[in-house]
Amino acid sequence: MGPTRIGIRHLRYTIAVADAGGFRAAAEALNIAQPAVSKTIQDTEKDLGFAIFLRSAGVFEITEPGRVFLDDARQTLATFERTIRASRQNELGARGHIIVGYSALATSSYISAGLDRFQKRLPGCQVEMHVMSTDTMMRNLKTGEIDIGFLLSHDSVQDAEVSQQPIWSTQIGVVVPRTLDAVSLDTLRTSDFVMGVRENWRSFRALLDTAFVAPGLVPRIVDEAWDVQVIFQRVADGRGLTFYPISAADSLPAALKILPVPDWTPELTIAMAWSKTVDTKLLQAFRDSFPG
Repeated sequence: MGPTRIGIRHLRYTIAVADAGGFRAAAEALNIAQPAVSKTIQDTEKDLGFAIFLRSAGVFEITEPGRVFLDDARQTLATFERTIRASRQNELGARGHIIVGYSALATSSYISAGLDRFQKRLPGCQVEMHVMSTDTMMRNLKTGEIDIGFLLSHDSVQDAEVSQQPIWSTQIGVVVPRTLDAVSLDTLRTSDFVMGVRENWRSFRALLDTAFVAPGLVPRIVDEAWDVQVIFQRVADGRGLTFYPISAADSLPAALKILPVPDWTPELTIAMAWSKTVDTKLLQAFRDSFPG
């Protein structure tokens, strides 16, 4: 068997077809002509010696050898993208580029202090920060779209390909208008609440569900929102209260504050996560700046 002609473009197109569920949709996503996609997949299959996709009238399926190839292709592409980011020299002569995802729940001075330590150690490295849900971070770590994630550590957030290191824990409190001086379990039983949509706040809602059991709480949810700033605005508008980590108190709007609840002390743990299959010395240096 001769040397392969498969390159990064072949991997990108093949993954795009698999993710889009067809050649036409993949071509639209890639913004290229469909014949170019079809030809690239044909060349890839010819080189490999097996079909990746089964296509006939109204049927599109991935073969079993194709699934194995796609898993390896995703890891290879993630490695390639991380290598380029870690090695690219920007216009200012700085070296290295790390993309970090973080949950809104992870907003804390702890991250700022770690970033300061890293920048002093490697002042030329660019660190790009993006807020996203914990589930999105887990997916993006595996595809190489982000390098590091600061996410909610929970039994439901586990993957064999992703390592996690607990960084800090914090008590969960109740976000209230600044005019409110105290809350109690009785307050929680009689108040309305604004919560994050479960689809986007799955792990945090699951943690809260567990924490509600012991005190017998069944919060009356009157409103849900995707974005944390919308949730805060609705609390400020008097729609209801919400739950949030006390360590994130500094990120609240001026009209709000977080109060602890006497006799109820649920905790939330934030972990730093990264891909087990793709790691670099640059990422290791970044992690070393955040001692657990």
